[in-house]
Amino acid sequence: MEKMSTTAASGFFFLGVIWFLVWTAIAIWSPFSSKITPPEKPQELFSRAQYEILYPPAGKPKFDPQNPSRDFVVTEPQQKLLEKWGLNDCVKTDGTAAQPTGFFDGACFCENAPAVRAVFDGGFAVQPSNTLSTLGLSFIGLAILGFLVFSDPPAQQNLMTTTYFFALCYAAMTIILGPFSMMLHLGLRNWGGWFDSLSLYVWFGFVACYAFFRFILSCIGITPETFPVWSRYLFLVAWIVTIAVPAALTTPGGVMDSTWWYLILGGLALAGEGLLWLWNVLGLTNSPATSWSSDLPFDTGGKTWFLAGGITFFLALTIWLLSFTRKPLCFPDSWFQGHAVFHLLSAVAAACLYKYYRHEGEVSTGG
Repeated sequence: MEKMSTTAASGFFFLGVIWFLVWTAIAIWSPFSSKITPPEKPQELFSRAQYEILYPPAGKPKFDPQNPSRDFVVTEPQQKLLEKWGLNDCVKTDGTAAQPTGFFDGACFCENAPAVRAVFDGGFAVQPSNTLSTLGLSFIGLAILGFLVFSDPPAQQNLMTTTYFFALCYAAMTIILGPFSMMLHLGLRNWGGWFDSLSLYVWFGFVACYAFFRFILSCIGITPETFPVWSRYLFLVAWIVTIAVPAALTTPGGVMDSTWWYLILGGLALAGEGLLWLWNVLGLTNSPATSWSSDLPFDTGGKTWFLAGGITFFLALTIWLLSFTRKPLCFPDSWFQGHAVFHLLSAVAAACLYKYYRHEGEVSTGG
């Protein structure tokens, strides 16, 4: 892989910026994700008793979604109206006495809880901090793209350094993760939640397909320098399938919950990398350049980036689990949001994963 000319590099980076701006504009103004203006005022949706609980008069305690009043539950007719408005299912119970106690059920990631009140508030987004923090993913993607097209290709030979194809796919994917995730937090809409899930299908799907693609090449002895050009289309087909199948099955009102697909695709990604590691440890790989790790010292090689990315993403997931409404890291009225931290840490993990891929197969030149 030769270094791009300045003109070509500038062109690719410009296209990356356009890619980001187009999808961000779609996220902000799309009827599937933008913040709605409810056709009814809160005084018209809620009963007088409900309204006084949500909007207490002077001298009365403020509604606390972390310890909600037992008297506040969204009624079935009200729920049907929220569904008609296209709001996410979590809006019905988030921060109310009816919220389930499980980790994944009935909460909208805490910010501005209860969500059923937040949809009536002003502002560009129902959850501003959670919305803006998604830009961290896109900025990391743009940074990866800039680093890729303007820097000299490294000496080591792997699928990220012998061709621009996989690296450009990774950069474009990371850029789009921000707008996809943003679509949920802007308006807490049903289809916005679907796009938020789609972002994880895209990322986990790439990691899983790229792991198994490298594993298969390693098993049959094809090196990164000699892999057939047509095989990249097989990779694309596999990646599209890992996105399309869960996306089709988890549409609003679909037959499966998105959480199961997070676990399935995440498990496949770990399994693929695990097979590469095992093949490398057992000395069964026929292509050293597609081995799981680099041969550099631990503090400089690809293993470090894999470990750093794994730890960072595990920390991000832990914060994600603890940041739902009625969980320890929920601060409904604060600018600090645990879910926003999850977005930023996920961006760091994505950067670490790219560095790991780029270092793969690197060997020490020292004595």
